[in-house]
Amino acid sequence: MRFKKHLVTLIVVSLFLASPALAGMLVDADWVKTHMNDPKVVIVDVQSKHDLYGKGHIPGAVKVARHIDLEDATRYPTNKYPQKEQFVNLMSRLGIDNDSIIVAYDDKYGLFASRFLVIMELYGHDINKLKLLDGGIKAWQAKGYQITAEATVRDKKAEYKTSGPNMNIIASWSDVYRDGVLRQNPDVVLHDARPVDEFSGNKIRAVRGGHIPGAINVTGVSAANNKDEQTFKSPSEIKKAFENAGVTPDKKVYTYCHSADRAAHAYIVLKHMLGYKDVKIYDGSWNEWATLTALPAEEEKWIAQSTTK
Repeated sequence: MRFKKHLVTLIVVSLFLASPALAGMLVDADWVKTHMNDPKVVIVDVQSKHDLYGKGHIPGAVKVARHIDLEDATRYPTNKYPQKEQFVNLMSRLGIDNDSIIVAYDDKYGLFASRFLVIMELYGHDINKLKLLDGGIKAWQAKGYQITAEATVRDKKAEYKTSGPNMNIIASWSDVYRDGVLRQNPDVVLHDARPVDEFSGNKIRAVRGGHIPGAINVTGVSAANNKDEQTFKSPSEIKKAFENAGVTPDKKVYTYCHSADRAAHAYIVLKHMLGYKDVKIYDGSWNEWATLTALPAEEEKWIAQSTTK
């Protein structure tokens, strides 16, 4: 009898995680609505501005502040991903343990939610338990589902166990320089996920503008539906956009942006939606590369030039 009970439980859990509606990391608003009261599900709000959570969020969602919780203020540039102690403390505050099923969302077609999920993966969370709400809070509201301004307080303080960051998904500036710039390895592609005006150096957000030599520019908008720029296009459409630009699955991909948000988004798309085998995030991104002024750049323009126009 006990065996049958465990067998039924195993089948239910397997169906829960492997349902066709859960292909990859994407889930829709209906899925979240159905599972939001499951005690193992933790909904995480990573909206782009600090005060948006208090103006309205999915009921039961816990708040994560991008520029406080998801970057490391002890290192320069601060946009790098948190170190172990900060991560574990965040998990405790949010009530997330190793068995939790995470559903992250934001208001910016998944950029900040992707950053949160990448950090979860970095510290060893089961990727089958990491979910991204397709379309974010906009898709939730489009369904007519309720939002609330009432803050969620988790009853329990969780103990999260991790051996530390899995550096197999993170690249340093020296990795990028050695493999992508110095050696010009044909099996390596540098992917710049920033908007075109930043890639070209026309918009400067660091000490200098431009891009890493040889980088290919494919923005996150390429993966979003044109009509709302929130939900994702089909995998075949997204794959075509990346492959046509030269970001192909046979290459090792180093992806970067300005501060590792768009790069996290690109990682989720390439690795977990399209099945690319070898993708690494340069989490220092252009913010670090631009500051290390001995490193080369293409379309290089300096901040002093932009202020004289």
